[in-house]
Amino acid sequence: MRLTLLLVMLYSSVASAADPFMVMARTLPSPAAELRPASACDATAVAGTLTLARAVERALCANPATRSAWLTARLRAAELGQAQSAYLPEISLGASLGRNGDTVLPNDRSAWHFGLDAQILLLDFGGRAAQRDAAEALLAAARASHDASVRLLYLQTVTAYFNLLTAQGAVTAALEAEASALEALNAAAARVAAGTGIPVDRLQAKTVHTQRQIERIRAEGEAARLRGELAALMGDVSQTAWSLAEDETAFSQTLDLGRAVDGLIEAARTRRPEFRAAEATLLAREAGVRSAVADGKPRLSAVFDARRQDGGSLTATSSSVGVNLTIPLFTGYRNTYQIAAAQTQAELAAVERDRVAIQVALDVWRAYYRLQSETEADSRSADLVESAAAAERLALGRYRAGLGILLDVLTAQANLAQARQSQLQTRLGLRVARAELAQAMGELSWDWMEPAQQEGMQ
Repeated sequence: MRLTLLLVMLYSSVASAADPFMVMARTLPSPAAELRPASACDATAVAGTLTLARAVERALCANPATRSAWLTARLRAAELGQAQSAYLPEISLGASLGRNGDTVLPNDRSAWHFGLDAQILLLDFGGRAAQRDAAEALLAAARASHDASVRLLYLQTVTAYFNLLTAQGAVTAALEAEASALEALNAAAARVAAGTGIPVDRLQAKTVHTQRQIERIRAEGEAARLRGELAALMGDVSQTAWSLAEDETAFSQTLDLGRAVDGLIEAARTRRPEFRAAEATLLAREAGVRSAVADGKPRLSAVFDARRQDGGSLTATSSSVGVNLTIPLFTGYRNTYQIAAAQTQAELAAVERDRVAIQVALDVWRAYYRLQSETEADSRSADLVESAAAAERLALGRYRAGLGILLDVLTAQANLAQARQSQLQTRLGLRVARAELAQAMGELSWDWMEPAQQEGMQ
């Protein structure tokens, strides 16, 4: 009875432990992964001025994509705990109590039964080890996938933030273009009233002014749409009571483009979490093949049984200890097809790893050359706006003085509006291109919004 009590106490203490194998602690404490502390996810909703860092922080904490990936990692950790439990004995306790009697000899009596069963697997030719290795690899894959989801959402939020900034700048540019068109309309109306202009000039100017109003209305609608998209990334479309804060230092670092793109691709394959997840999944599938092979081999277990029974007139105590050997002889070819399925899954995982490797290379290639083109375009956008603005002022001045024609003014205004829009696209597009290349190379981190910590990378 003392042995029985000891086993029961041992079972109770293990069962009450929340994480006896310490596997849940191997997952990250919050959906924001390693980029931010877990306490960052306890903050309230965003209001007032929204910085880029704050937007990314809220997205990482509140977006369902990161929470789903985080919970998947915790699920894989629990499955690893299940695989490790196969190395421990299984202990069960059973008891029954009944009232017995018959009509021939009315002699009711109580009967009870108490029993303890224990069993531990001693040998299974690597089956448990393969399942444990598969669970370990799947946990590693889930952690890497979580990291990939976090960094992808990071990039999406940065892109949405800069897109909204661009859209707001486009609204400002549209207002300036509308004001310039109004100046041309007033100038045309003044010349017509003075008898130095023709009525068609006033009609043309009015047409252009109305067109600029339509463009401004559409720009405002686009800005409102992009505001909702950024709010959705942060977890709540209804929360839009904030204004963006432009941070000139965020993603303004220059990347070293002197390195060959082939070297960047090779480095990205060791850094990208998607590739690490694909390799870990392949290891899990290879362990699955070993597990399927072990299922068709003998299993050796040790068993222990202790029972106490009292039926009134009969009382008995019994116990037994021994080994149990199970040898599969014929399973209807089930194990044959299990092995074939496991091998196919491993081959599919290898193909997926190769696909991810190609995609990583393509991502780096695209981001590298986009950044090159955006850098070149940005270096010329300021000159474009300056020359277009000078041409617009000259054309409007000549027209007011009666020396030019309205077509020159309208053309110059259209060129200036296009130049301003191009400058907006290239200025913020350059920062998005930097973010995309950092993401493609697996280097996207919080330091990109804290450039003071990144001086060594320039």
